[in-house]
Amino acid sequence: MEEIATQPLDSETISMDLLTSQTPQSSYGQLVGNSALFGIIDLCSEKFNVGRDRRCSLAIDEVHFPLPIRSFISNIHFTLEKDLTDRYTPTYIIDNSTNGTYVNGKLVGRNNRAILLPGSTISIACFANIFVYNQHDYRVPPEVESQALRKRYHIGRTLGSGSFGTVYMLHDVTTCQPYALKIVKKQRYGTKLRGSPSLTNEANIMKKLNHPCVIRMFDFINDPGSISMVLEYMQGGDLLTRIMDNGYLPEDTAKFYFYQLCHAIHYLHSQGITHRDLKPDNVLLKDNDEYTLIKVSDFGSSKFLDHTIFMRTICGTPEYVAPEVLESNGQKPYTRQVDVWSLGVVLYTMLSGLLPFGTMNGMTDAAELVMRGNFSMAQPVWRTVRSFRPKKLIYDILNVDPDERPSVEMLLDSVWFRNSDVVQHAQAMMNLASAASYRGSPDESAL
Repeated sequence: MEEIATQPLDSETISMDLLTSQTPQSSYGQLVGNSALFGIIDLCSEKFNVGRDRRCSLAIDEVHFPLPIRSFISNIHFTLEKDLTDRYTPTYIIDNSTNGTYVNGKLVGRNNRAILLPGSTISIACFANIFVYNQHDYRVPPEVESQALRKRYHIGRTLGSGSFGTVYMLHDVTTCQPYALKIVKKQRYGTKLRGSPSLTNEANIMKKLNHPCVIRMFDFINDPGSISMVLEYMQGGDLLTRIMDNGYLPEDTAKFYFYQLCHAIHYLHSQGITHRDLKPDNVLLKDNDEYTLIKVSDFGSSKFLDHTIFMRTICGTPEYVAPEVLESNGQKPYTRQVDVWSLGVVLYTMLSGLLPFGTMNGMTDAAELVMRGNFSMAQPVWRTVRSFRPKKLIYDILNVDPDERPSVEMLLDSVWFRNSDVVQHAQAMMNLASAASYRGSPDESAL
C-alpha cells in the first residue's frame, strides 16, 4: 500500500486514446488515479469533492486505504470547482484539509485555492501524486510560445483582437489572480522590423509607468516570433463599449471619466510620453459600476519625448487624430498637444455617442473634416447636455491651431471641474489627497 501512496505518476505515460474512449460528452475533465483502485474518474459537475466522508463525490474508504492511513485524510480533503457554462474558465482546487493538499508538489493551504492545468498532479496528506488532472477542451493558443507562460498561467477566452495583436484572459495558477495577456506577433510588423527595438517600445514605456489611471504591466516576454505582455485586467471592458451600450453618457458620468483621463495624460506628459492614439477603445474600466476607475492602455504608438522635442510620424486613428498629424504627412513636426485634441474627441463622443468628424454635408473623408475642424453640436442628443461649460471646453480643445489649444494643465484647472462632488469622488477613487495644484481662482473667463 505504501507503494500506491508514494509512487509518482508520469502523466505523459497515460494513453490519450484510453481517456478519449472513456469520456462522456458531459465531462469537462478527468482525475486519473495512480492505480486501478481509483481508475479514471470523469468530472461532470460544477463541484466535485474528495475525502473520507461517504457523501463525497469520491469517498476514500477501506477499498483504497486501511483505516490507519485514512486517518490522515480529512472528511472533505479537497474540492474541484468549474463553471460549466463557460468552457474557458479555469478549474479550481480548494484545499479543505488539515494535513494538506498539494498541486505539483506545492501546498495549496487550508481554505486556499489554486488552478489546475492539464497534467497537474494532486497529492493529499503524505500520499504523493494520487491523481493527475486532465481537461478535454483546454487549448493554448499557438502564438503563446513561452513555456514559462504556459506553466504559470491558465490562458482563457479572447478579450480582444486587432492589428495590434490578441488579448487573452489570464489567471495565475498559484494565486488565481486575473490578468490580461497581450500577444503581438512579430511577423505582423514585416521582416524588416522583426529585430527592431520598435517592437519593444510599448513594453519599455509601460515598465516605467505607475499611476492609478494608467494600465500596469507585470511581465514581459520577448520570444522569437512574438512579444507577450502580462497586463492588469480590467473587468469593465472598454469605454467605447460603455458608450455604445448606453447610447451616450450623462454629463456627470462623462465628467467623472474625463477628469481621470486628463490626470492620466498629464502624468504621461510629465514622464515625457505622448500617447498618440487616445480613443475610447484604449480606455478601460475597472468594473461595471457607473462610477468606476478608468485606465489608459495600448501604448503601441506612444513616444518617449522631452517636451521640447517634436514628432513627425503619422500614427493614430483618423477620427481621433489631431489635424497637425494629418497635415504633417510625416514631414512637419507636431507636439504632445495631439493628445489634448484626442481628449476633446473622446469628451464629444462620451456626451453624444457620436464622432465629431463623421459624415457631414455630403463629405465622407474624416481627415478632411478634421483638418478643417468642421464639427457640429446641432444633433438632438446635445439637448441633454444642459451645461454650456463642457460644450465650450470641446470647442476650445478642438482648435486646429495647437498653439491655441489648452494644455492638459489648463483642462484640469477648468471651471467645469471646480466645486464638483463628481470630481471629489474621482479624486478619492484615484487616491489623490488634493487637486489643489490644478485649481485656480474661480475666474469666469477660464475654460
